[in-house]
Amino acid sequence: MLSVMAAKGVVLGVLFVMTFGLGLIPVKLMNVIQHSAAVTLHDGSTAGRHKISTYKRVLSFLSCFAGGVFLATCFLDLLPSVRKKLITVLFELNITTGFPLAEFIMSLGLFFILIVEQIVLMVKEQHAHSDHDDVRRPLLGQQKVNSAGSSASLEQSIRSDQVHSDHSIAGITDRPDLPDESDHEQEISNLPGSRNRSYSDPHHHHNHGHHHGDEMNFQNHSPLRAIMLLMALSLHSVFEGLAVGLQVNPGQVLGIFAALVLHKSILSFSIGMNLVQSRLSTAVCVKSILFFSLTAPVGVAVGMVMTDLWETETSYLVDGILQGVASGTFLYISFFEVLPAEFNSSHDRMLKLLMLLLGYSTVTAILFLSDDVKAPFCKIEVGN
Repeated sequence: MLSVMAAKGVVLGVLFVMTFGLGLIPVKLMNVIQHSAAVTLHDGSTAGRHKISTYKRVLSFLSCFAGGVFLATCFLDLLPSVRKKLITVLFELNITTGFPLAEFIMSLGLFFILIVEQIVLMVKEQHAHSDHDDVRRPLLGQQKVNSAGSSASLEQSIRSDQVHSDHSIAGITDRPDLPDESDHEQEISNLPGSRNRSYSDPHHHHNHGHHHGDEMNFQNHSPLRAIMLLMALSLHSVFEGLAVGLQVNPGQVLGIFAALVLHKSILSFSIGMNLVQSRLSTAVCVKSILFFSLTAPVGVAVGMVMTDLWETETSYLVDGILQGVASGTFLYISFFEVLPAEFNSSHDRMLKLLMLLLGYSTVTAILFLSDDVKAPFCKIEVGN
C-alpha cells in the first residue's frame, strides 16, 4: 500500500502530464489547420477549401463543448463549493442570514471582469483616436481596400478593423455570412487565430488583387477574456489541488484524484480551445497551458506542507471569496464569449447545441465520481 506522501507524489506527476498533454491538443490542431490554410492559399484548390471548412466546423464544435464544460464547472462545481464554504464560516461565527452571499460574490466576479475589460477597451479607444484623428472610420469599422491602394491606406484599414474586432462582442457582427463562392483567401482569414501576412507585403496584395480588409473580423475570442479565464481556472485548480494535499489517508488521496484528474484534463482541453481562438501566439498559448498545468500540482504541494494550518475559518472565507469571484469569471466567459461566438452563426445549430450539452454532461458525470455528492450538502441545511 502506498504511503500518503507517495500517493500525493503520484497525483502530482499524473496531474501535470495529463493536463499539459490534453491542453496541447488544441494548439497542435490549430497548427495543422494553419499549415493547411497556407497550402490552400497558394494552390486555391476546391479540395483544400473544403478541408479548411471542415477544420473550422470541428473547431466550432469543440468550442461549444468547452462552453458546456465552463457552464457546468460554474454552476455544478464552483458555486456549490463557494456556498458550502461560506455557510460553514457563517455557522462557525454564529451568523444567520438569508442573503444569497455566494451568488452575490459570483456576480461581483462577473462585474469585475466586465469592468476590467471595458477600462482596457476605453484606453485603447482613446489611444486609437489620438493616433488617427484624421482618419474617418465607417460605422461598422470596415474599409474597402482596392489593389491600387497605398501602404498608408492599407495600414489605416488594418487598424480600423482591429478596433472593430476588439470592440465587438465575440462573434456578434453586423456582417452577413459569406456566400459559398467567396474567395478562398477570405475562408482562410476567417480561421480562428489565423494571421494573414499579406497586409505587410504590398507586393503580395497587389498581385492577388483581393480584398483583405475584413480579415480582422473573424470570430476570434478576446485575448483579455482568455487570460482572465486562465487566471480563474488556475485559481480554481490551486484550491482543488489543496483538497488533495490536505488529505492524510492514501485511500482518500487516490479517491479524490480519480475525479480530479478527469476534471482537470477536460478543463485543460477547454482552456486550450479558448486560447487558440484568441489572438495569441502559439508560444503564449503553450506557456499559458504550462502555467495552468502547474497550478493543481502546486496546490497539492502547498497542502502537503500546511495540513494543520488550512482548516480554519479564515482559510474557508478566503477560499469561498476567491472561488466565488472565479465562478463569476466562468459565467462571463460562457455567456459573453463562447456562446455568442458560436450560436450567432446559422450553421450547424443543432450539432453545436448537442456539443454544448455534451460538455455540460461530461462534467456532470465526472462530478458524480466525487465523494461530495454522496454526503449531505452541509450541516446547517440538514439541521433546518
